[in-house]
Amino acid sequence: FRPSTASSKRWVFTSPSLSPSRSCSLALRPTRCLFVRQAEHRSTFYIPYWNIPISKYVVPRQIQFNKDIKVINECLDELIDLAKSSRSVDDIEALQARDYSQVQDASLLRFLVDMRDADLEQKQLRDDLMTMLIAGHETTAAVLTWAIFLLATHPEVQDKALAELERFSDGTLPTLEDIATVPYLRNIVAESLRLYPQPPILIRRALEDDVLPPGLNGDPNGYPIGKGADLFISVWNLHRSPHLWKDPDAFRPERFTEQNANPAFKEWAGYDPEKQGSSLYPNEVASDFAFLPFGGGIRKCVGDQFALMEATVCLMMTLSKYKFELAGSPNDVGMATGATIHTANGLKCRVVKRALARV
Repeated sequence: FRPSTASSKRWVFTSPSLSPSRSCSLALRPTRCLFVRQAEHRSTFYIPYWNIPISKYVVPRQIQFNKDIKVINECLDELIDLAKSSRSVDDIEALQARDYSQVQDASLLRFLVDMRDADLEQKQLRDDLMTMLIAGHETTAAVLTWAIFLLATHPEVQDKALAELERFSDGTLPTLEDIATVPYLRNIVAESLRLYPQPPILIRRALEDDVLPPGLNGDPNGYPIGKGADLFISVWNLHRSPHLWKDPDAFRPERFTEQNANPAFKEWAGYDPEKQGSSLYPNEVASDFAFLPFGGGIRKCVGDQFALMEATVCLMMTLSKYKFELAGSPNDVGMATGATIHTANGLKCRVVKRALARV
């Protein structure tokens, strides 16, 4: 079982008039996977040889990577040109009024082109779309894979989720308003991200000399870092720290409805669901940066809400029709880590159609 997020592509290019040519679409499919593999390689290899100019001519991996980049850029340029050439004054007015029902091509690409003006740099538009196509493809699929794995290995949690989704078992399609009515399923998505964060490591570079705080039981003077130093933040360790989470390795979606604190760690404000604010999902504010699936601050992932809602809708539509049982042992699944955390041997499940579900 390997969930696909082809829906994200449809949300970017939703109508025939803004769809890529067949040759472009076919070229994008394998290229996106190769692009993600290159990102994983760069995140784990200890020498950045790709910064050496000649490497793109002599290293096979770099030769292929540059070919992939060329294919993606050409396809995205084609789509951007189509969107720019078909701009409509009526569409712009409807977008400004947030009346998407009146927009001919209600896609992310249309929104970016119309709301940010046709004179926006081609490269900026291409970079924005690249984020949605590449970064939003592998990560959401990985989250869904591990969510299904966790549900299949915790049938009591899956039963609670199915009960919450009972009213969708007749084939009713979920709406944006419906997402607010499934708090347990939203917490399942959040708990899956806590246990299997995508990505498992965040990298930041110091813009100036600074001193990191001591943390728990650390040097009271802190830890000095120099300008230009690269900091690797292990989200995996943060999310599974026994100093920050009760039963950190347990799959308990209910934890996000409970307050949590560590009296020995006075500098940490703890987790408080009331601080979540208007957000439908747990975030770094409510957890005082103990929960960082999308990073935090001004460099936080721009697509966090999109990804969370996409994963929730995918699970709503899937679980309203099917139950999942793990075929084999959880140890058979294995785990491989790079830019994302994915299964090493695939996820083999028995998919059981729900009795009340109408496909």
